[in-house]
Amino acid sequence: MRQHLLRILRDPLFTFCLLGAGCFLLFDALSDDREAIIVSETVREMLIDDFEVLQGRTPDERDKAALIERFIHEEILFREALSRGLHFGDARLRLMLIEKMRFLLADIPDEPTEEELVDYYVDHLNRYTSEPRYSLRNVYFRHAPEDPAALLSDLRDGADINGDPGFWLGDEMRAYHASVLHNVLGAGALPVIEGMAVGDWAGPIESPRGYHFIRLDAVIPSQPRRFADVRSQVREDWAAARRSDSIHQHVQQLREHYAIRGLSQPLGGP
Repeated sequence: MRQHLLRILRDPLFTFCLLGAGCFLLFDALSDDREAIIVSETVREMLIDDFEVLQGRTPDERDKAALIERFIHEEILFREALSRGLHFGDARLRLMLIEKMRFLLADIPDEPTEEELVDYYVDHLNRYTSEPRYSLRNVYFRHAPEDPAALLSDLRDGADINGDPGFWLGDEMRAYHASVLHNVLGAGALPVIEGMAVGDWAGPIESPRGYHFIRLDAVIPSQPRRFADVRSQVREDWAAARRSDSIHQHVQQLREHYAIRGLSQPLGGP
């Protein structure tokens, strides 16, 4: 038995297998298929810069070690959150990531020519048109009148009726923008005002503060604002549109890497 064992040990094939097994074990020990967290020099510089801005001093060696350890700690938590799909269930976090990607994908447009800005202004003239404005006589009541129909009839007949004091905009509302009246008198007021002729009375209109009988005294219709007055806004809108176009183009290119399924199924389907 002993001689048989010595013969095996002296066999070159045994030696070869032993060396091969050793190499395999060494390779397995040295290889690491875990996800790498790289604390690069760029990361270190960023951590130090942030520390100096927040603390107002240069970090010492102990501070640097703590900064790196905190970075690793937070990076592990961040990657675990992604691996567990937490961003799919958190609408706010999902939106933040989407907006970050929009920022990264958006190309910075070249400076527009004056002709491009004028063309954009003309093509989107509705954006640069002023709101209509209305002047109203307002008879205000804190509580609903007992006989609103009779009160409205009296006002239309020319009766001089005073409501309750205390409405913060007073009895005469001169040249108020439509959006202001919408906010002050409530969502139901503007459609009524838009359907009135100058001199008409309407009411009661319920607002968050009470009840209103109103007479339409004047209308200043909406009109386009001069290009010179809105040029800076047109410039911003033009640039935003170009960035949006570039994002759309990039997303369409990225879309080729995804298999989109379920488009034929209607919303709310099984």
